[in-house]
Amino acid sequence: MGLGTPLYLEIKQQILKQIEDKAVNSPIPSERELASLFHASRMTVRNAVNELVKEGFLYRNKNKGTFVADRSLLKKNTAQESLMTQDNQDYKLIYFNIKEIPEVAPELNLLPHNPILRVVRVMLEEGSPVTVEEIYFPFEKVQSVAMQELSELLNMERYAAEGTTTQKFIPMLIPEKYSNQLNVKMGTPIIMVETVIHDKEGTPLVLIKAFHNPYKKSLEITS
Repeated sequence: MGLGTPLYLEIKQQILKQIEDKAVNSPIPSERELASLFHASRMTVRNAVNELVKEGFLYRNKNKGTFVADRSLLKKNTAQESLMTQDNQDYKLIYFNIKEIPEVAPELNLLPHNPILRVVRVMLEEGSPVTVEEIYFPFEKVQSVAMQELSELLNMERYAAEGTTTQKFIPMLIPEKYSNQLNVKMGTPIIMVETVIHDKEGTPLVLIKAFHNPYKKSLEITS
C-alpha cells in the first residue's frame, strides 16, 4: 500500500482493478473475505465498498451481497458534460447520478443504504423552461439500462399507463438552486407536485418531484 494514501482508498483501487473485466451483476467477495485479502479491518473495507456503491461501480442487493454495476450506464454517469448537452424539444438533462439518498428511500420502499438513480431535467415549452423535475428510480430495477435507452426510461406516460399514481401538492418557495433554471426570482411561491407511480402490485416504480414555473405552468385538478 502506498505511503500517505488512506488504506480504504488503496483498497478501493484494488477492487476497481478486480472488477474491471467482470460481467455485469457478478458478485464480489464478502467484506470478511476482502478484509482477509487486503489484511485490513472490515470497517476499512466497508468504507471502500461504500464509495464504489455511491459512485455507481457496484450495487447492493439486500441479503444477497454486492454486485458489479452496468458499465454502459456508469461511463455516462461519470461524464457529466456529455449529459448536459443532450437536448431535445421537450427537455434538457442537467444532472445524473447514482447514490444513496436516505431521505428519498422510504418513498420508494427502499432502505437508506440502497442506491438510487437520480435524474434532474428541465421541461421546455417552445424553448422556455416551465418545470424542473427530480426523478428517482430504485437503482436495482434500472441498473442494466443503457444510456441510449434513457429517453424510454424517462417516459413517465408509460409508467402511468401501466400502474397507479399518487400525488401531493406542496406549497413552497422556489428552491434557490432552481430559480435560475426557471428564470424565477428567489423567494417566489410555487407548488411542488410530488408523484409516486406504483406497479400493479403496489411497488413504487419511480418518484417525481416537479417544481413548476408559476408564470409559465398552471395547475389544473379535475375529478
